[in-house]
Amino acid sequence: MTERDPLLAEAATWYGDGRSPEAGDWRSRVVGHSLGDATDKAVERGRALIAAASRLIMRSGGADFSVQNVATEAGVSLRILYRHFTGRDDLLVALVEETNLVLARLVREHAKRFSDPLDRLGAALFFATDARQHTDASYNAAMTRLILSVSVNAGEAVGRARRPLIAAFAALIRPLVDAKCIEPGDPEELAGTITRCYLAFQNDRYLGSAVGGAPLAQERFIRFCIRGLGAETPPGWEERFRLSEEEIEISRLKSAEISGVIRQPGCPIP
Repeated sequence: MTERDPLLAEAATWYGDGRSPEAGDWRSRVVGHSLGDATDKAVERGRALIAAASRLIMRSGGADFSVQNVATEAGVSLRILYRHFTGRDDLLVALVEETNLVLARLVREHAKRFSDPLDRLGAALFFATDARQHTDASYNAAMTRLILSVSVNAGEAVGRARRPLIAAFAALIRPLVDAKCIEPGDPEELAGTITRCYLAFQNDRYLGSAVGGAPLAQERFIRFCIRGLGAETPPGWEERFRLSEEEIEISRLKSAEISGVIRQPGCPIP
């Protein structure tokens, strides 16, 4: 199954080994819920249900998102759906997990193109917030609203789903802390703060500014994050991280290749 599922090993790393329903990612959960189905079969059916949920949200803007409609979209019965997911929230959390695994991998790969640790973090932030990565605005807005609503009832699960992205940022922040290039602090905690800022930035982009006026510009957001960590950069520093249209297209193709469910590296919103 590893060859067909490139994210399997990473999912086990970030979400646990599946010994309990709370520990594993959606792959582990659907295997545990599937009442004896072969692992490959359970995961493939789980993937089909997640893809159906994504298509339904894309088509309706989330207006008719329900387990019944997801089952209908996937061409299976409700009984089959409930053998793999516990309900609507579980499906949405699975989408967040898949998105974060894909985005974290692409962020790490893009950051490796630079040798300077601060440049690596800047490149990662620029990549993650490039609006050209997230072209389906209505879908992203719908996902943002749905995930915010799920966070009320399943906040711990949604937070756990974001571990890969937090870990990716932490790995980029750690060398800066070690080299005393930024203010001292725990890399994981600093990465969590950066991720919170990133989520707020994305929410404003797709739902409108929470404080009125135009959403924060990408360049100003990146500078806010870097300065918040205690680093200073020269004017225009972030421009070196701008991707070409060809690079954007390659990242989209990689995203689909890695997951098979997520079409763009930031879609749906993590």
